[in-house]
Amino acid sequence: MDSKLENTILEFRGIEKAFPGVLALDNISFQVRRGEVQGLVGENGAGKSTLIKILCGVYASDRGEIWVDGERTSIQSPADAQKAGIQVMHQEISVIPEMTVAENIWMYRLPRRGRLWVDDKKMNRETDELLESLGMTHIHAKQRMSELSLADQQMTNLARIMSTKPKVVLLDEPTATLTMDEAEKLFEVIHTLKSTGVAILYISHYIDEVMNICDRITVLRDGKYITTVHSAQVTNEEIVTYMVGKKVSNAQRSPEQTGEEVLRLEQVSTARKIKYLNLSLRRREVLGLYGLNGAGKTETLRAIAGVDPLLTGKVYLFGADVSGENSIRRLEKGLVYAPEDRRRLGLVMQMSVQQNVSLGNESKYAEGMFIQEKREVSGVEQAVDRMLVRTASLETPVSVLSGGNQQKVILARCLEREAKIFLMDEPTVGIDVGARAEIYQLISNIVKEDAAVLIASSDLNEILEVCDRAAIIANGRIAAVMDREEMIQEKMLLYAMGDKE
Repeated sequence: MDSKLENTILEFRGIEKAFPGVLALDNISFQVRRGEVQGLVGENGAGKSTLIKILCGVYASDRGEIWVDGERTSIQSPADAQKAGIQVMHQEISVIPEMTVAENIWMYRLPRRGRLWVDDKKMNRETDELLESLGMTHIHAKQRMSELSLADQQMTNLARIMSTKPKVVLLDEPTATLTMDEAEKLFEVIHTLKSTGVAILYISHYIDEVMNICDRITVLRDGKYITTVHSAQVTNEEIVTYMVGKKVSNAQRSPEQTGEEVLRLEQVSTARKIKYLNLSLRRREVLGLYGLNGAGKTETLRAIAGVDPLLTGKVYLFGADVSGENSIRRLEKGLVYAPEDRRRLGLVMQMSVQQNVSLGNESKYAEGMFIQEKREVSGVEQAVDRMLVRTASLETPVSVLSGGNQQKVILARCLEREAKIFLMDEPTVGIDVGARAEIYQLISNIVKEDAAVLIASSDLNEILEVCDRAAIIANGRIAAVMDREEMIQEKMLLYAMGDKE
């Protein structure tokens, strides 16, 4: 037998899955090897989530086979998947904060003394031994989960998975809520897991991360298997081309001739982290607010939007002091805020595309007390077309759209409000590379129409690609403001990490 096949631990053979009107997976076949980290990448809608749900027993495939460790395996439920040695760690961290590390790891398999009592000594001893074997010596069995950082909670989740002695571990966007330093700690643990012979299927939107952590990378596009390549033998650009079927331009946008100042912060502080911020934004400018997770980016945008009250300082819109005005008044003056959590805070998921674009714009479509439906449909259609929203119809619920199209719906709503200042918090988080390029182009189009954009992002490449200037925030304070020619990646990262030198 071929040694590569002999080393295969997980194999998909001809997997197909259809939903009404959509062929989600079309004859998917590939292998994952023992003791490797294999990336699974593709645009939103490529079929990654459907394939993972089939492997985890959430969906049943219409056709095809799954083989685990040389045996054909029937997976009809999550229990079947776990019995076959398949475990998944989702991006949402799932722990019970009030319980200890040991209790979280063994909660479903608590060691007993007799029939009634938990053997705490054995549980704590085995927990510390498990953590040590995984290189997690800084975490201890008796610690409360609430005392741990997000990264250590993720690593405890991994330890719980490893306590079941799995054959395959799925990591679904495992760094989505982590800082760069926390992600590095997680990567060290993943390398340790490889050495135990576990196969790891790694799903992420972050191409740099996939290239760094994965041995091989499998690409899906439009529900089809495209290729599996060795990460050491391809470039980021080649992976992106496989994903979207064409080359995606990453060239920096050309700056516009900026106009007058439209937004100014003077010594702004709030109860939510930010301290004595000074910032300005000009018409036809894209300003980046760059910082690590927890630096105060979101809090800054909330203060500007009027969501959080000020403790000190003033906010000026178009030269007028709006420090005492609420978010509705600032919205009326032309300032819009697209939050990071678009599904929970930016959209009403059960409503249609049309209803979400119209939300808050009803007066624009009204005549007297009544909405003029033709006027509403016409306005929404124009905004949706300009924002390149891909939807079957205006009646489609936004819940079924991809992350990129959901973000475009928010921008379409802002466009209908004739906004002149756009605040965007992590505008491309969870969005595939193709949609990301479109969002960047839309931002360029927005500023050409005399508007200004402030982007808060922890993605340094995003700031470098789309912004004319950058303000770096660290520990709630502006550490530096840089013009385009001063924006050097290493220098910006040092400021973000609090290195004032």
